[in-house]
Amino acid sequence: MLKPVRVLLVTKSTGGVAEYVRQLISGLDLEGFSLTVACLSENGPEFAAELARHAGVRAFSLKMNRYKVDPFSDMRVLLALAAHLRKEKYDLVHAHASKPGFLTRLAAVGTGTPVLFSPHCFAFHAGTGAISARVIAALEGLAARYLTTRIVLVADGERELARRYGVGFDELFVTVHTGIDIQKYGISFDRTALKLSLAIPENARLVCSVGRLSAQKAPLDFVRMAAIINSQQPGVHFAWIGGGPLEESARALSAELGLREVLHFAGYRTDIPEILQAADCFVLPSLWEGFPIVLLEAMAAGAPVVATDIPGNTDAIRSGVDGWLVSVKNPQALAKAVLDVLNNPDLAKAFRENSKRRVEQEFTRQTMLERLAELYMLIASKRSLKIPQSISPKGIV
Repeated sequence: MLKPVRVLLVTKSTGGVAEYVRQLISGLDLEGFSLTVACLSENGPEFAAELARHAGVRAFSLKMNRYKVDPFSDMRVLLALAAHLRKEKYDLVHAHASKPGFLTRLAAVGTGTPVLFSPHCFAFHAGTGAISARVIAALEGLAARYLTTRIVLVADGERELARRYGVGFDELFVTVHTGIDIQKYGISFDRTALKLSLAIPENARLVCSVGRLSAQKAPLDFVRMAAIINSQQPGVHFAWIGGGPLEESARALSAELGLREVLHFAGYRTDIPEILQAADCFVLPSLWEGFPIVLLEAMAAGAPVVATDIPGNTDAIRSGVDGWLVSVKNPQALAKAVLDVLNNPDLAKAFRENSKRRVEQEFTRQTMLERLAELYMLIASKRSLKIPQSISPKGIV
């Protein structure tokens, strides 16, 4: 019997990246892979304890400030990772998110260990200042060229961003789209009770968004969009699921625009699949994304989607087929697209059917896991000297 491939996953411990790692841990065949996870940033100890409950999985945490460069704590993380890699001698390392990815690649220097890096949205994205973006891209370019075996993208849009900044070269990149467990969507639930829990009338139409109330997700654009729609169709209700640093500002703007009775800030919820199924339209007004899992979740739940026309979103949504894509920072365009969905039942039905079919065909959790497992085996066995550009349903090409 062949020995399992020994893999170290290095990740931050919150948000969509943490959820991605959860899927790897719960889905990869542990007869073929021996998995260890280094959990960095806030919530690291809790995340490590959660993952270690999976049979055969080891996990540990290292304290890291993911929001800024901290020379002392960053050096401690770097040295700890370097020592761990030299002691354990993994077959490969897969690092997730920008700062963990950069520290991991430095730590692996001299070990001969293949290193995969998944940025989950490069740190020189659209929300980064021009000077900072150039500096980060320059550092990322060096790491990509000299310290990285593969850059594993969750969306093709990331490749275009890398090209724009001169990071890496085409043959270095592999795209493995994020996938979701579609069995969670389409479940039976009490729609009336759900709406009551959100303080929404039973017969009111619901427009919702799910995400952190942060600058990236543009919640103030959602509030302004709601005000435009409310001026034309006052019976529509709106809900934002999630919390974050802009919650106070979003609530204040909502009150200023007279939306107290129709715009609901629901905080963190565990019944996201049910909320998405109950929604008459799902809106994602983000300024930048990697490949948002919540967008796939909305599509699988049958919520007609209106999202911004940015890399990542464009991998999932074909505008006019699976939903509408509109320009960023444009509440008027968001409102127009949402009203189009609400006022055209046939269009809404087509969006629901097309988007559900697209997720089932292209973005399932099983497909993602199969492609990653194939890539891991290829790297570990060193069967190929040519770096694949993409992974298709039929295998690496």
